[in-house]
Amino acid sequence: MHNQSQWTELGVSRKDKIIIWTLFPILGAVAGWFIPVLAKWVVALPWFPFQGLFKLISSMHGAWGSTVMTVLGFVGGGVLAMIAVKESLQIRLSDREVRLKIHDEERVFERQEVSAIFLDHKQLVLLDMNGRELLREEADGKPKALAEAFIRAGYDWRERDPFAHEYARWVADTPGLSPGANALFLAREKAIGRDDKEDAEDLRQELSKLGVTVRDEKKRQYWRMHGRRP
Repeated sequence: MHNQSQWTELGVSRKDKIIIWTLFPILGAVAGWFIPVLAKWVVALPWFPFQGLFKLISSMHGAWGSTVMTVLGFVGGGVLAMIAVKESLQIRLSDREVRLKIHDEERVFERQEVSAIFLDHKQLVLLDMNGRELLREEADGKPKALAEAFIRAGYDWRERDPFAHEYARWVADTPGLSPGANALFLAREKAIGRDDKEDAEDLRQELSKLGVTVRDEKKRQYWRMHGRRP
C-alpha cells in the first residue's frame, strides 16, 4: 500500500478569497455611489487639481449618474480583488514537495532540493543545498503558522537567515566581485531607483548564476557568495 502525502495549504485561504471577492466589489460600489456627491464638493474648491474630471462627474445628475458610478465602482473593486489574490503567494506543501504560486506562475521544489527555509522580514526564503536562494517572495500569514507547517512536513525551518553574518553592502567597484558582477549590481541599482521590480529580479537571477546572492534593504543592496550548505 502506498503512503499518501498530506497536503497543507498556506497563504490566502479559500475563506479569505471569498471575503476579498465579496468585500472589494461591495466597497467599490458604495464608493462609486457617493463619488458624484464628493465631486460636487471638490468642484467648490478651485485650488483642487483635476477640476475638469470632477466637473464631469458632478454633472451626472440624479439616480442614473450614481448608478453608473456604482457599476464602475463595483467593477473596479472586482479588478482590485483579482490583483490582490494574484499577487499573494500561495503555498501548498507535503513531505515530498512544496508548490509556490504567485502571479499565475507555479514553482515546484522537491524536499531534497531544499536545505533550509526561513523568513527574512516578511519574505519567505528557500535555500538549496549550496546556499543559493531558490525563492524569495513576500508571504502572508502568521510566521508561527508557516514555521509549524514546514516543520510538520519535515523541512529544515530556521528562525533566521543562516548566512546573515556573511552579507556585505554593495558599493561601486566592490573588491572581491568580478567586473561583470559589479556591472550587474550597477544596472540593478538603477532598476531599483526607478522601481522596476521585474528588471531588478531578472538582474538578481543573473547575479545568482555568477554565484552571488543578493538581499535588499530599502534601496540598498547586500551580497554574499553562495556555494556551501547552510
